[in-house]
Amino acid sequence: MATDRRRQQVSRVVQQRLAQIFLKEMKDPRASFVTITEVAMNKDLTVATVHWSALKEEHRKRLESLLRHARGFLRTEVAHELDLRNAPILEFKYDDRLERMDRMEKLIRENLPQEEKE
Repeated sequence: MATDRRRQQVSRVVQQRLAQIFLKEMKDPRASFVTITEVAMNKDLTVATVHWSALKEEHRKRLESLLRHARGFLRTEVAHELDLRNAPILEFKYDDRLERMDRMEKLIRENLPQEEKE
């Protein structure tokens, strides 16, 4: 079992490496639309849950397909960066926090009394 500090360190390295790969190293131009928002490691560092978002909602399905197909390549690249016995399995989960915040903000603005809106 890894300590919380070690899990945070590994999460940070995984997040930085994935961001670097998406921005500079992948040949698919769609990869630049992916933003890694958070990486969470499980207690024994065997699974990394990678939360990601897209610049535009309409790119989401194609990016999910890209991540599914590139999972093995990404795991290998991350493994080269980490000093672990086994490379963590990468589980990608779409992060919809920004969209939820936008919806809440819109609802709040719509329900404010008229004089407070100005």
